[in-house]
Amino acid sequence: MSVPTIIVAGLGRCGSSLVMQMLAAAGAPCVGTYPDFEDAVSVLLDPRDTEAQREFYNTCKGRAVKLLDPHLNQPPIGLDYRCIFLSRHPVEQAKSMLKLLGMANNRKARKAMEQSVRTDTGRARLAMTKIGDGRYLNITFENLIHDPEGTARVIADWVRTYRGQPLDVAAMARCVRRRPATCLPHMLELELLAHV
Repeated sequence: MSVPTIIVAGLGRCGSSLVMQMLAAAGAPCVGTYPDFEDAVSVLLDPRDTEAQREFYNTCKGRAVKLLDPHLNQPPIGLDYRCIFLSRHPVEQAKSMLKLLGMANNRKARKAMEQSVRTDTGRARLAMTKIGDGRYLNITFENLIHDPEGTARVIADWVRTYRGQPLDVAAMARCVRRRPATCLPHMLELELLAHV
């Protein structure tokens, strides 16, 4: 049996960094560095350069890789993947995206970003059906924040099916800071970096 690459996908500000932190805490090898795991190679790969894509993902077997915007950055076909897709309430995700980008957070900007999130989430979900065997575990940001233990268990069960070893669910759950699932007024990642 081949060792799959774990793909943690979604649009920006969906909780993909948090899931990568959880997997790393549980002992799963991850591509990239804490806290966002946005490995420079995967971010800078040209989606049209299929040879470079295949070479990169071949080196990721048995590791978790964060993949933002899977509808724009689809991994090469024919490789073995175990996929997790993160989604979030479009209103809160739009607010968080505007905050990250340093854009005006007025009603017009929020509505435009929210519509973009809704459209791109549909496209991203469709792209996920074309990665690997077409199956993926859907996790919502809200469940991740409100039920870290339950969500960690679901993720561990999904990943363990292919890895053949249990992940430390308690360690995964400890990564989640209990808080409302609404957009925070500050960037949590900057706070996390201060403790590295």
